[in-house]
Amino acid sequence: MEDFDFEESQREQERIERNFTRTEEEGLKNILKHFDRIHDKLFVFNNILIAGFFALSKIENPIPVKTIFIPILNLCFLIFIEYEMMEKSRFESSIKTQPFDKYDSHGKRITRTNLYSLLSIITTLSVTIFFLYYLIYY
Repeated sequence: MEDFDFEESQREQERIERNFTRTEEEGLKNILKHFDRIHDKLFVFNNILIAGFFALSKIENPIPVKTIFIPILNLCFLIFIEYEMMEKSRFESSIKTQPFDKYDSHGKRITRTNLYSLLSIITTLSVTIFFLYYLIYY
């Protein structure tokens, strides 16, 4: 039976810890990439909806031009979310110089922005349903 090498075990544990830390950092970066990709797709799709509402208002007489405000309001909401994400990144770019008491509010801001992102998916889905309703029934 081999003797247990405590130092070797400690080095192995440190290596595993470094791998977990690196995996965690990459995971956080990937979350931001996925948020960016989702928001990019929502922006593009919302712009298509704006064009669609505008086209419907010109093709079909009963649809008021004011319906174009539905996707425009959603676009404003998407821009607000991008602003919040920019502010998050601005804070993190100088995180070493930030006062410690601001860390808690930063965490709350991240949570709020994540909820806004989920809400933006729901609002874009709602705008799509409005568009399909106008497309089918008018």
